[in-house]
Amino acid sequence: MLIRTQSGEALAQITYAYLSEMMGESDYYIFGICSGHGVFSRGKITLGIYKSKEKAQKELDDMTEFFEKNPIGLYRMK
Repeated sequence: MLIRTQSGEALAQITYAYLSEMMGESDYYIFGICSGHGVFSRGKITLGIYKSKEKAQKELDDMTEFFEKNPIGLYRMK
């Protein structure tokens, strides 16, 4: 999956995306694992930061829908 980060500062070819709460913070993060890297390596990239879990889950839903229709497209994080 080719994704442009929410900040617009990076393009990443990722194989896996997930939602995470950061301990001690109120924001919700969507991270991606870049192609060729594992979950515990340095291939993790922040794709977007959201103020609520619902907004982050909606973004994941939108990503899923996009890639179901456009498997080789470029998704831009909101």
